[in-house]
Amino acid sequence: MEGVTKADPQTLLWQHLEHAPQGLMFVRDHEAEGFVLPLYCAEAHLAIEVDDDPFRRKDDGARERWQERHRVDIMQVPPSHVLRNASEVADAILDIASRRKERFAK
Repeated sequence: MEGVTKADPQTLLWQHLEHAPQGLMFVRDHEAEGFVLPLYCAEAHLAIEVDDDPFRRKDDGARERWQERHRVDIMQVPPSHVLRNASEVADAILDIASRRKERFAK
């Protein structure tokens, strides 16, 4: 099929999160002191990365210090999961983000 392109997993996931479902505001490509968080919800203190190898060590002390200072957790999601069922992955992220938002609102 000519002219049809398959969305990359991060874009596919973004399409499910970009319109503030459940009142949660996600932003894409959030710049944070020298690095970029691909998908980020400030009110839930949660960033999402679509990553082929979630167990690969990321040696980035500045990023870790920023995470600690801002109490942000980074959730890594395998691209294969997003491609298999993006809406199910988005629902799981929204569930986690909603609970985190409630916790941080206290």
